[in-house]
Amino acid sequence: MSITWSSAAGKHGIARDEVIFAMSRAHLVVDPFGPRRAGRLRPPALYIGPSRSGTLEILAMHEPPRHIFVFHVMRLRHSTAAAVGYEGEGT
Repeated sequence: MSITWSSAAGKHGIARDEVIFAMSRAHLVVDPFGPRRAGRLRPPALYIGPSRSGTLEILAMHEPPRHIFVFHVMRLRHSTAAAVGYEGEGT
C-alpha cells in the first residue's frame, strides 16, 4: 500500500509516523465521511486514533487499488468528535 501526503497534512506539525500509527490503531473509522471532493472517485474517510501528540483526526482518500492520500491531520476537535458521536479518548 502506498501513502501520499498533501502539504496541508503537515500544517499542524504532527509527524507522519504518528499519523500512520493513529490510522493503524484507530479508535473509529468513518468511511465515507462527508461529500466527495472534486476530482476524486469517492468521499474521504475519517480516522480518529491515538498518538504521542494526543488523539488525532485524519482525513484521507482511499484510491484504488491500494493507495491512500492523506490531506488533513490535527488533534481531535470537539466538533469533529460530536459530528460522528465519538466519546472516547481525546474528547
